[in-house]
Amino acid sequence: MSEEDVFVDEEEFEAPANPEEVAAARKELERRCKEANIELRESEGFIDGETVLEVGMPAARETRWVYLFDLEDMKRFLSIPFERYVFLEDYAAICSYADAEIEAVIRPLNSYSPRILYRKLFSVAAKDDDIPEDELIRIVLSPETSSGTPEIIIGPASDTLKSLSRGLIRHRLSLRLSGARVSQHDQALSLLEKISNSLFFQIDLLTDISLSLESARRRNRPRGARSKAQSIVAGLQYPRTEYDEAPASLYWYAKSAIGMPLLQFLAFYQVIEFYFPTYYQAEANRKIRAILKDPTFRSDRDADLGRILGAIQLNRSGGFGDERSHLKATLVECVDADGLRQFLEENEERKSFLSSKAKGLTEHKLPIANPGLDLRNDVADRIYDIRCKIVHTKSDSRDGEVELLLPFSKEAEQLYHDISLVEFLARQVLIAASTPLTI
Repeated sequence: MSEEDVFVDEEEFEAPANPEEVAAARKELERRCKEANIELRESEGFIDGETVLEVGMPAARETRWVYLFDLEDMKRFLSIPFERYVFLEDYAAICSYADAEIEAVIRPLNSYSPRILYRKLFSVAAKDDDIPEDELIRIVLSPETSSGTPEIIIGPASDTLKSLSRGLIRHRLSLRLSGARVSQHDQALSLLEKISNSLFFQIDLLTDISLSLESARRRNRPRGARSKAQSIVAGLQYPRTEYDEAPASLYWYAKSAIGMPLLQFLAFYQVIEFYFPTYYQAEANRKIRAILKDPTFRSDRDADLGRILGAIQLNRSGGFGDERSHLKATLVECVDADGLRQFLEENEERKSFLSSKAKGLTEHKLPIANPGLDLRNDVADRIYDIRCKIVHTKSDSRDGEVELLLPFSKEAEQLYHDISLVEFLARQVLIAASTPLTI
């Protein structure tokens, strides 16, 4: 369980629940899960002695865990027919084949809060915010024919979706397909995506409000990881260094791009990219200087001049070297090999993920198991491969055509450890390129 999955209002404290009532609710939950062949397990919470129940709901070929923290969570979960539902892969969406119903959380692609989105979408005045939830406006679009086309409903999320998706608040909207005659996960997913893409595009044209299906909440931090708890008072000191404005701005932009993994990865990469000319030129200078110092070098010999041209590697645009070479040179100049290895090995989940092939993400796995190997070139290959898939480039690809890495895809959601890696590299490059602070 990750900290991102915890929704706690520290200002609200409830009286301790009756132990007998808790035991009865848990027994009923265990019975229903067993009958439906749904896994139920217990894990440690973030407070000493706290336990959390985790219900393993089916989601295509995976399991999506629903966390129950207290008696109220258990009561709410037991009040819905959870056995009849499965999750749809990649989205905060549920489907009941028996009830022919699909429902998915929708969100704005800008900074609107759920309340403001509700007002804008339904043209509701602020004074009407206190309307009971069962009286809130809904849009119902009925099919023109009865040939199995579902009815479309946009409105407040149902109690079932709220209970299964955790943390949904008042005014959070959903897209519901009623009469969706599907019997398989992929059919349901395809129908939801087709209708939502068409409907949201129409809404965008009519209202200039951009909507999207809410992505599934995935663990954004390895299980068991904790935030840094060091006291800021103990570690803070007067600034002694300054950082270049442009890459520093890109760094903070990347840090702010929470929930947008492709954008976040690319922004951290651009921090490193800013210094490519500086550090690749330094490497080229060293190579050329070594050639010129060779006592056997002769400027009138074509082979020796070819050695110099080979050292600087002119690219198609007339610049020095290709981007992969620039990246490798920058990492060699700015990143300590031992420090990099320590970062890769300090977390077992990170080490395991980056040491393996990530299907659809990259074929470059890091040989971390080899203790004496300098990993900087291998890291550069992996980072560059992912960068190419994000920007959809086919240039300088050693493996032929580049596979696209798309937003909202499962592969994009798997970028967590690679984002951590490129963030570490960006920090090291910023530090190496920093200068003494002048005011």
